[in-house]
Amino acid sequence: MIVLYVLEGCPFCEKAMKMMNENKIKFEKIIVPNKDDIKTIYKKKMNMKSFPMIFIEVGNNKYSKIGGCSDLELYLEKCKELSKSELKIDNIYAVYKAFNSN
Repeated sequence: MIVLYVLEGCPFCEKAMKMMNENKIKFEKIIVPNKDDIKTIYKKKMNMKSFPMIFIEVGNNKYSKIGGCSDLELYLEKCKELSKSELKIDNIYAVYKAFNSN
């Protein structure tokens, strides 16, 4: 499972969701209220600086950070290299593990 923390009206959030939908990848969308104090809380909690905040399940309801929209784009490109067919969450997880194995 992939989880996207998004702000309404955020063009990068919209782009990330569009990429997920175009590639038929299921995801959970969590809308963060677009208020500075709440955004600051999420940024600190997730150790990120901007939205969207994208995470992938790595097992037993534990999630690890993929990053933002450009990071997701890179993951999807690498997944497409692995498989010329439909993208699957397993491919994204395999790319995640390869990028983070160091």
